[in-house]
Amino acid sequence: MFLGSTTFGGFHITSCDAHGNRFMLIPWRSSFWGTCLSVIRQLGSYLKVASYFLFPAIQLAAGISHPSWVSLPFFICSCVGLVDWSLTSNFSGLFRGWRYLQLYAGFNAVVLYVYQLPIGFPMIVRDTARIVGLFNLSVESDWQEACSGLSLILLYFVLSSIKSDLEEMEHIMSMRDNDLTERLLPSRKSFFIRESRC
Repeated sequence: MFLGSTTFGGFHITSCDAHGNRFMLIPWRSSFWGTCLSVIRQLGSYLKVASYFLFPAIQLAAGISHPSWVSLPFFICSCVGLVDWSLTSNFSGLFRGWRYLQLYAGFNAVVLYVYQLPIGFPMIVRDTARIVGLFNLSVESDWQEACSGLSLILLYFVLSSIKSDLEEMEHIMSMRDNDLTERLLPSRKSFFIRESRC
């Protein structure tokens, strides 16, 4: 719902800006819908910032809420990120291996969902699933299983929402030259540099 309203709001604002607001008599910025859209946009930016700070807690909750072989990678990556952050004092260390975590969280959520379906699995599949840590959620489930499922979905959602920022951060951190002016200047192979020299 939130994603749909944000997408609709962004499309509406872009189309009004692009077409010069031909169809509305009142400028959209001073209208009720403009106010609502600006509030939604601000809430989205606050949620995005909050997701950066909540990521380590959600990752740790996914790793320790229901201890099993399935949740072990979340716990290991959380420990590695926290140690990296404490040794380097660099906040980006918390997001080490985020691509693999996103892929694994998505796969884990799909497998857990399929395991919830009312399908008569063979006994060997049920025993293997129980050993690795899959579980059936029901009314009788304990809070650890519910917390594990919720933190798994939240982890995937948080990683998906900050994916573009993490990719940009990786790109900036992977640049070999530490000189800031080299980062700000376009490369010699850039199209604009070649055209200006001709």
